[in-house]
Amino acid sequence: MSNGIVGIRSEKHIANRELNILFTCAGRRVSLLDAFRRAMATLGVTGKIIATDVTSASAAFVRADLGLVVPSVGMLHYITTLLEIVEQHKIGLLVPLTDNDLRVLSRHRDKFAAIGCTVMAGSEESVMLCRDKVKTNNLLAKAGLSSIATWELKEFYKKPFYPCFMKPVRGSAGVGTGVIHNERELRGHVATFGDMLIVQEYVPGQEYTIDVYRSRDGVVRCVVPRQRLSVRSGEVEKGITIKDTELINAAVKLSGMLGDLWGVFCCQCRRIAGKPPRFFEVNPRFGGGSLLSIAAGANLPLYLLQEVLGLPITAKLGEFTDHLMMLRYDDAV
Repeated sequence: MSNGIVGIRSEKHIANRELNILFTCAGRRVSLLDAFRRAMATLGVTGKIIATDVTSASAAFVRADLGLVVPSVGMLHYITTLLEIVEQHKIGLLVPLTDNDLRVLSRHRDKFAAIGCTVMAGSEESVMLCRDKVKTNNLLAKAGLSSIATWELKEFYKKPFYPCFMKPVRGSAGVGTGVIHNERELRGHVATFGDMLIVQEYVPGQEYTIDVYRSRDGVVRCVVPRQRLSVRSGEVEKGITIKDTELINAAVKLSGMLGDLWGVFCCQCRRIAGKPPRFFEVNPRFGGGSLLSIAAGANLPLYLLQEVLGLPITAKLGEFTDHLMMLRYDDAV
């Protein structure tokens, strides 16, 4: 093992390229599971794709080889249940897909490593550094990157201004985020989402998400900026890849400040033409729009499988298709 996070079951599995993969809180991530299956085929990897969710009415279950209903993340026996699944189905790689399960899995990743399963997560400290928006903002400033000024709600009350942007201290999927134009909207937002909120200056300009693959040795292997043309429920609906050196270099610099975070993650920024990008968020997991980067040639699932299996990582920084547009749409299963 290395740093308590590597848990491939045996040299035999590596030699034979056998790997069962578990996706937790799989929900609607059908296309991502498909991308992993294609990556497995490319590498000649045999194994099963297993998904978990709190309900059997999960779209991912239709595409997975096996779907398993588990307790909700907040329940005490959530981790125990996952450990039993890992043991029973000989899971070699566990990929958390939501912010909620990422924290608890990062806390217990050594337990999974001890039974031969690698969790794609950094330490709990590095994950929480990303989840806490105030800490994220402080981190950006420390890295020398332009960020968006951020206040705790109690500080904002002392000297309010409008328009501003509000979001939960620890948010997910865009819930509780929005532009606030006046005091009436402020009161309504707090009444709806509670007071565990932060306030940021409202910054116009183009919004970007930058997908990153960082290997366990701390080397950034892949960076793909993509412009968010349309967003729904916090996830990109229409996007286009942008081969922008400034954004790529900034993401590499930011990645060096994220402790032992490894694997796939994404960061977000806004940029006004002619000015440096201003970062405001880091999500330590596969972003909802990462499929665009994958389609552009940055095969993030492939790189993850290569690393976990001890194979050379074939990613090359800056190599992806520029100006590739992708449109996401609803489907039914």
